[in-house]
Amino acid sequence: MRALVVSPKNQGADAWHTDNTYRPCPPSFTILQSVTLPELGGDTCFADMHAAFDALSSELQDVPLRVDRHPRHGAAPHGLYSVLFTHLQKNVDSQIFRYTQTIDPIRNPYSPGAGTPPPLLAGRDEFLDAFNVVIGRAAAGRTFQPLVLSGLRGVGKTVLLRHFRNAAIESGWIGEMFEARPGSDLRTQVAEALPPMVRAVNRRWCNKDRARNIGRTAASFAKAASGALSRGGIVLPYEPKPGFADSTDLEADLIDLLVALGEGAREEGVGAALMIDELQDVPVDQLGALIGASHRINQDQLPVVLGGAGLPPVGRILSKARSYSERLFSIRSVGRLSAADSSLALSEPAEQLNVRYETKALEALVDVSGGYPFFVQTYGMHAWDRAEGSPITVDDVGDAVPQANRELNDSFFKPRYDRATPAERRYMHTVAESEDDPASSSEVAKRLDPKNPNRASPLRDSLINKGLIYAPERGQIAFTVPHMGAYLRDLPTYAT
Repeated sequence: MRALVVSPKNQGADAWHTDNTYRPCPPSFTILQSVTLPELGGDTCFADMHAAFDALSSELQDVPLRVDRHPRHGAAPHGLYSVLFTHLQKNVDSQIFRYTQTIDPIRNPYSPGAGTPPPLLAGRDEFLDAFNVVIGRAAAGRTFQPLVLSGLRGVGKTVLLRHFRNAAIESGWIGEMFEARPGSDLRTQVAEALPPMVRAVNRRWCNKDRARNIGRTAASFAKAASGALSRGGIVLPYEPKPGFADSTDLEADLIDLLVALGEGAREEGVGAALMIDELQDVPVDQLGALIGASHRINQDQLPVVLGGAGLPPVGRILSKARSYSERLFSIRSVGRLSAADSSLALSEPAEQLNVRYETKALEALVDVSGGYPFFVQTYGMHAWDRAEGSPITVDDVGDAVPQANRELNDSFFKPRYDRATPAERRYMHTVAESEDDPASSSEVAKRLDPKNPNRASPLRDSLINKGLIYAPERGQIAFTVPHMGAYLRDLPTYAT
């Protein structure tokens, strides 16, 4: 029996590969095409799985024979699939079985980043299921509550929005997403999202007259967009439709646009979804126009879903924009992962690459990450890079944590701290010193300037506008970034 020679750059088939052979009725043959041939190796090898099983020891033959399917990954390497791979690694001559080293930074499965999808989206099924219910009800012509996600930096809100958009597209819907920019005009940003939506309508909708009507309405909306366009202009190959979505009244024009999209989508038997990230950065008056438009399409039971995400005050901001928003939207708090889900997010991607963790190593990573998805990925990445082989040990984690902390300090915490003025930094340090979490804003003000606590109000407002702190409740204050208080307390000196 021989194993395929694989490249360390392979992401999907870098282990012993048995496509669909686990099915009750496996395929009769497989067609393989070589695009680029290596000078040495790269041969296609076929293995007799019955003979392979018969050659196993009796102990290995007693292992439960199964290949589980995971909802995020598809086939998972368990049972015979994993047993054969392990057997090959240990017993086949190295000249025949040439495989990349188990711990290889190129194969590192973890992916810390801004909105970067993790290898396993653990602990978030409730949000994915809730969105599927939303688009299901919308498609059935029933009323629905669009989802708005609320959470700190690094909890995975953007990743979830991308999953929502992709779920809509996979259902045959039109799906798009954009991030609200501070100080930017909402009409311009919506207009910038229209070209890919119009192109998708043209490709997917059967009735081209309906598609053309959407294109012309979108062109009218885009023509009225104000401000400089950040992407070099909006290209829509349609003449604007006079009298539709061109009144310069944002709410009226959004209603024209979304009603036309919804009516066309309903006739096509599909829908449309638009996700907006960083909702807290949309000016309140423009946010009110968006809420009003969403209210109208929901009242008309049209299959158009407007959803989004923002920092924790987003629910209060929506209510300020329109008092009925708490009934229109389902505001879901996205928080830390449980210890079990954090452990799964670390262990399963490693197991997919035939790497495991010592129990104490996994517990140490879960503890230091605090369950925040971004930190889970960061510490997992560094632990992998420090390890020399499987299993990853608690000593590997101990060596990795200082490096991970330095990276987080330099690339995650410090850039935010540097955005604050010296006076604002003193306010932040005072919040960090508070014994309460969240801190009392009045106590922070008194400690900052006992003689004149009112002087703290402009600092507080400025830090909120910069997205560095937020007010969980009236009279409270907290950081928008997990572990920011610990970072500030560890600084050698306070800014003056």
